[in-house]
Amino acid sequence: MENDTVSIDQAAAWQTRAQEYQKAASAKIPEAWRLDSLYLMDTGPTSKRSVLDIPAQCGILNEREVDITEQYNMVQLVQQLASGSMSSIEVTTAFCKRAAIAQQLTSCLTETFFEAALTRAKECDVYLANHRKPLGPLHGLPVSLKDSFNVKNVRSTIGFVSFLDHDAATDDSALVKILLSLGAVPYVKTNIPQTLMTGDSHNNIFGRCLNPHKLSLTAGGSSGGEGALLAMRGSPIGVGTDIAGSVRIPAYVNGVYGLKPTSRRIPYAGQASPARAGAETFGVLPAAGPFARSVQDIEHFMSSVLKFDTWSVDEGVISIPWRAQPNHSARKKLKLGFILEDPNYPLHPTVLRTMKTAIAQLEESGHQLIPVEPDLPSNVLTDAMKTGFFHFAMDPEQTILGHITRSGESVIPSLSTATLPEMKDFKPQLDDVFRLQNERLSIQRTFRELYTSKALDAILMPTYQATAVPHDTLPKL
Repeated sequence: MENDTVSIDQAAAWQTRAQEYQKAASAKIPEAWRLDSLYLMDTGPTSKRSVLDIPAQCGILNEREVDITEQYNMVQLVQQLASGSMSSIEVTTAFCKRAAIAQQLTSCLTETFFEAALTRAKECDVYLANHRKPLGPLHGLPVSLKDSFNVKNVRSTIGFVSFLDHDAATDDSALVKILLSLGAVPYVKTNIPQTLMTGDSHNNIFGRCLNPHKLSLTAGGSSGGEGALLAMRGSPIGVGTDIAGSVRIPAYVNGVYGLKPTSRRIPYAGQASPARAGAETFGVLPAAGPFARSVQDIEHFMSSVLKFDTWSVDEGVISIPWRAQPNHSARKKLKLGFILEDPNYPLHPTVLRTMKTAIAQLEESGHQLIPVEPDLPSNVLTDAMKTGFFHFAMDPEQTILGHITRSGESVIPSLSTATLPEMKDFKPQLDDVFRLQNERLSIQRTFRELYTSKALDAILMPTYQATAVPHDTLPKL
């Protein structure tokens, strides 16, 4: 897509608006939390530098704040907060400061609302003091959110300059309501790509999110800001969304944990969306899921959210409680299928080696590993990908691209590769609805029959062909 008809004046107008908004967002970081220029040297998108150690070295965090953000996982923090050993004010302050540092190095944030978060943290502390019990299982805990989650009185531009015309949200997303009821403290929203449909979290308002392990590499998408922020230890737990890898890829390339639950398991209602109304109830469905620094944290988040009456805030949710498993050492040994490598997408040597090592270690632990490629139709993974991409393109009005042309802004580079060659001239018709639904159900049936016929507990697969790759190259391998 090219903006051939954009005038010079229109181009200047959108750039000015974006720059002004970005400047205003940057100004929300307190002066005392701003990095010395020494730490900002060689920190652009072409830098091969790692910035993971800067938060602990720069002097903005005191010793206690470094300890809070580095020595405790989320579950341990919740325990400290519930007992009163740590106050929500001190924990929230520590993560606000560390998130501000992460933003200056990686552009991982969109909206910051530090003052509101500290007010909320104080309320949590007062409640604990007065009632001698926590607000809930996430009492006083800072939680970061992907930009698409609506937070009352906070903007949700989701990477479109034209969305700068939108007012701040007047209500919270369904999941945000649940998190607040559980005692959480929202404090930042995180960076995403223009359209929410590419592997690079880059847009014309907030810029390009960088991978803190090596700034010249992608932070993934579309929840790349969450991945980068968690890698920088600027959040104890974050929430993203995923329809085609948008939690899984950023978690993978940033070296943290992420989970895409079954669609509709976690409430999704009330999000800011670029899609045509109704699109998120059709075909391949998105899901909300957590980012964390341990599996224990993922489990605590899921079990806490699913104890809530999720149906009361989202009419589309499938209300299934969390089913805790006994300790793995006391469990039966698992029966795991694996797909080592799709011939259409050969793995880089390091990823192939890691897969083989994981399979070997699982077998050494007594689990049964079964290759399942022989039991699957050839090209089933490619067919699944194509079915998904055609589902995403089923809006004949091209609503998402219309948001770009409305402001005249330029298209981000990664968007040009976030499609398939055979979709170039695709014009969706009613017959395509039935065709694609049938394809989707057929693929689901294939995997259901595989699971049941082999009595599998899970299927092990690589997240992606490679490790983190340079910016704008994720789909090209």
